[in-house]
Amino acid sequence: MPKDRVTDLLEEFVALTRAAARPESPARRTAMRNRLPAGTLTGAALIVVAVAVLGIVAGRPAPSDLAGASATPSASSGPVAIASPAPLASTEPSTPTATPTERPTPTPEPTVGPCDPADLATRITLWEGAAGSRIADVELVNRGRTTCLLEARDRPQLVSGDGSVRIDGVSPASTDVLTVQPGDTLRTLVSFANDCKPATVPPISVAFVFSDGRRLIADPVSPTDSTVPTCLGPGQPASIDMHPWAP
Repeated sequence: MPKDRVTDLLEEFVALTRAAARPESPARRTAMRNRLPAGTLTGAALIVVAVAVLGIVAGRPAPSDLAGASATPSASSGPVAIASPAPLASTEPSTPTATPTERPTPTPEPTVGPCDPADLATRITLWEGAAGSRIADVELVNRGRTTCLLEARDRPQLVSGDGSVRIDGVSPASTDVLTVQPGDTLRTLVSFANDCKPATVPPISVAFVFSDGRRLIADPVSPTDSTVPTCLGPGQPASIDMHPWAP
């Protein structure tokens, strides 16, 4: 054991004990009864020192106990709770999940096609004449339920009541296209000249031949109408002309 303060005190106690004076003879003891001898005082001091040393020794823990006490937890302290580390918060920005949205399916627009002759009501409203020619005022109405396309000019014809063609026109090289809404009304003028064919079969009417070959025949002015242009000479060619359809 290393020398410490306790050892020093013990050594001092031993030294004081050895230095204490031997007791005197009985005669001297008697003479000194009325006062305390020096040896008695010295012994008392040694006793006090010994008691102090023993108290220090008894109350001071051994070095091994001190080491164990610092390393071993007290049994009365109870179980030690070990805190779990808190989860680390993610520093990465969260990417929002895009919710797919359904795009509405666009409603296809109806395709506008050529007018059907069955949906067109056409009639001759009036005959006019000048210098041997005849001019028919013709009206057209879209009786259908859909919008359609109509060429502004067609190939005109003058026809008899039996369906025969008295004068045949020529298809135009080019023409505009009109958009006809349901209920729209269009008009045109068709002029004829030099009809030298035999007697007509009433009623006389006007027909329009579309570029796709379909044919539209106007209603006559009357069931007995036999209006035809004057014959200007058998050697002269017949002629027919159409103005464009217009509102």
